[in-house]
Amino acid sequence: MLLYQHKEVNFMKGIKLTVNEQFKYETIKSFVDNKATNFKSLSIKLNCSLKTAYNLYHKYINFGKTGFRHKNHDNKPTHTISSDLIKRIIEIYSSIGADINFSHFTHILKRDYNISVSRSVIHNTLRNAGFYSPKSRRATIKERNQAIKDKLKNKVSLTKSEQDIVADHLLDSSIAHPRKERAKYFGELIQMDASVHVWFGKTKYNLHAAIDDATGRIVGLFFDKQETLYGYYQITKQILENYGIPAQILTDNRTVFNYIKNGKSSEERDTFTQYGFMCHRLGIALSTSSTPQVKGRIERLFQTLQSRLPIEMRLKNIDSVEAANEFLKLYLKEFNDHFALPYNSTIDAFEKQIDSNKINEVLAIVSRRKTDNGGCIKYNNKYYHFINSSGQLVVPTPKRSCLVVKKFDDELVAVINECNYILEEFENNRKDSIFDVPKPKERKVYRPPLSHPFKQQSFLNYLKHYRSQDQNNYSYLYD
Repeated sequence: MLLYQHKEVNFMKGIKLTVNEQFKYETIKSFVDNKATNFKSLSIKLNCSLKTAYNLYHKYINFGKTGFRHKNHDNKPTHTISSDLIKRIIEIYSSIGADINFSHFTHILKRDYNISVSRSVIHNTLRNAGFYSPKSRRATIKERNQAIKDKLKNKVSLTKSEQDIVADHLLDSSIAHPRKERAKYFGELIQMDASVHVWFGKTKYNLHAAIDDATGRIVGLFFDKQETLYGYYQITKQILENYGIPAQILTDNRTVFNYIKNGKSSEERDTFTQYGFMCHRLGIALSTSSTPQVKGRIERLFQTLQSRLPIEMRLKNIDSVEAANEFLKLYLKEFNDHFALPYNSTIDAFEKQIDSNKINEVLAIVSRRKTDNGGCIKYNNKYYHFINSSGQLVVPTPKRSCLVVKKFDDELVAVINECNYILEEFENNRKDSIFDVPKPKERKVYRPPLSHPFKQQSFLNYLKHYRSQDQNNYSYLYD
């Protein structure tokens, strides 16, 4: 018996067992040390068969503690990620920036670097490396903040991402959006709003967006310097061209939709009238609200876009608003394929699509003017006179009221007594002068077509003088 104990001591050094293996080992060891012989009682304690109890007993006699260890304990599974790949993932995440969430980073790895791993692998890898997702849950954020506070207390050096968090005063995100039922049909309700943010470069821009409430599909995106009527007209144009006329639009209760008089009022500034009149002409129900929870779908969209879109634009080196709006056309499809719910186009709530000319007329700014004594009107500090459909100048009577329509393509049309006139800008100075030397007219050279009868003789002359060894054989030399 001393031989077995001596043999066991040699094997016990540096051997780690699982809880189940440790239980079996201690039970067999106690059985041997007490010189017991009742194997049936041993099998009951181990909850195994009598034969298994004999096998475990002989494992202990022959191998000691090592016999209870699983043979694949030191073998890594075949699907284990290599250390080189883990190092590569951490390097890519550090180079892109620690402000990208783990789900978005998983998508970028597969799309741009051809590295296909699950999100759980990315989560475990980056968390073990000391990174935290900016979309972490509250409990994780508290755990992270407490770890940083402990490091500061113990004077332990912080990582770059942790230094950025400390510079931001360890603020927790407590934004909550209550759950709300979706609309039933695609196109039944469109939510619109604008979000100001540093989307690219170092300047803040306003991103105008429209999302369908039923499917979560983005139906319009556009960048502008300010939240303007032009920006909302742009995303409305995208909706009308790609899908059709929606049933209802829900927007923010801002001056772009709900005009509040401030000093001298004007119809051009009363953008609620302009956008509301457009919805009235198309039969769209327009409603506004200043409560974010009422339009939670668009608010949640901006939270996602502020997390993903700046990184995507940074990877594409976009630094101008023109390039940003071109990129949105490609990103919109990618976003919808990833996040939007599927929809059945046969039962959507959109009305039929209208042509581009109709859209250009509907997305207009309408105002009123009066003609002066010279038969012109003043619009945006410029004078315009009236041109009829025949291209002739028309001079209305003074103080005549008219309706000025500025189409989406900036064409100006005036309406007087249900008659339309094109407005042409009036130049104060003439374009020509008596001192200008008239330019001689260029004489047009007539070249007959190949079907002309004289061309046949020219071709015959060309063949007569053609030499295959010469590189320059031009037919016009023999016309």
